[in-house]
Amino acid sequence: MELSAAQRERYERNLLVEGFTDRMQQALIAARVAVVGAGGLGSAALNYLVAAGVGHLTLIENDTVSLSNLQRQVLYTTADMGRPKAEVAAMRLSRLNPGCDIRVVTDRLTAANAAGLLGGHDAVVDCTDNYDARYVIDDFCREAEVPMIYGTAEAVGGQVAVFHAGGAGGYRDLYPERAPQKPVVGVLSPIVGVIGSLQALETVKLLCGVGESLAGNLLVVDGRTMQVSKLEL
Repeated sequence: MELSAAQRERYERNLLVEGFTDRMQQALIAARVAVVGAGGLGSAALNYLVAAGVGHLTLIENDTVSLSNLQRQVLYTTADMGRPKAEVAAMRLSRLNPGCDIRVVTDRLTAANAAGLLGGHDAVVDCTDNYDARYVIDDFCREAEVPMIYGTAEAVGGQVAVFHAGGAGGYRDLYPERAPQKPVVGVLSPIVGVIGSLQALETVKLLCGVGESLAGNLLVVDGRTMQVSKLEL
């Protein structure tokens, strides 16, 4: 289907990018993306995926908004405290782009429900801060051969990678053994926006076939020194 006049106006800046075509925008509109986690990384990734034109989104998040979230989770406001993050996020994102069909899941992702929640998507974006959930995502994406867009942020740095795409390995290949989970870690608020935005960018690139994917590489961002390293996996 051709882009409507309203779609062409909404996505004009995408379409003005050299090499970005109507077909690529149509691919984004037709795409189905699952995002696991609507916290700091998810606040950035979700906003830009919806704004860019991803047409079908499954938002998986079982937590509620707390005061300590507001330092970095910019989808929420003080008035949202105590409310389910997934529901608040979906409402805000729908206001940003009513053309995006958003499915809200307030259950915790587990090995038992992963196939039902993640099946049928073109990509899964890992915005969790939970190692168990990350391994569940990785195992599903390996079995289903679905790209996993990984991101993590801590202190003033972070990592981004694309797993299970273009012959790339997975999270278990990078971290075969589960590390001890710290209950709370420090993170300077802007770094989650940087990493989450990079995850959104890699997802958009994969979905519409523009640019060179990070698949097979690990991007390491050091916000203290502003050094960015791209390591081959």
